[in-house]
Amino acid sequence: MEHLVAAILEADVALAGLLLVFVGLLYGRGKDLSSRGGDRAKTVARLGVLPLGLSLWCAWVCVNYLSGDDRLVRTVVIIFRSDLILTGLYAYLVLFVFL
Repeated sequence: MEHLVAAILEADVALAGLLLVFVGLLYGRGKDLSSRGGDRAKTVARLGVLPLGLSLWCAWVCVNYLSGDDRLVRTVVIIFRSDLILTGLYAYLVLFVFL
């Protein structure tokens, strides 16, 4: 199980990094657009903080498991699956609603 949690930790930190870069670029682009388009871009960027926060929470729980709390395996898997679903929904929102 330790290898599974370590793999989830790596994937989750990579996902958090990608989300952070994307949200930052989108928020920065919102400053360049007109007021209506810029406000919309900033709102979509702010929504990206939700999957980002869930990714960081999942990483925290993974580190807790790897530090010796063996009861957290199921929690790590559930949080990671939730994170993937939330990130997918966010990507759908950006792709089909915003763009």
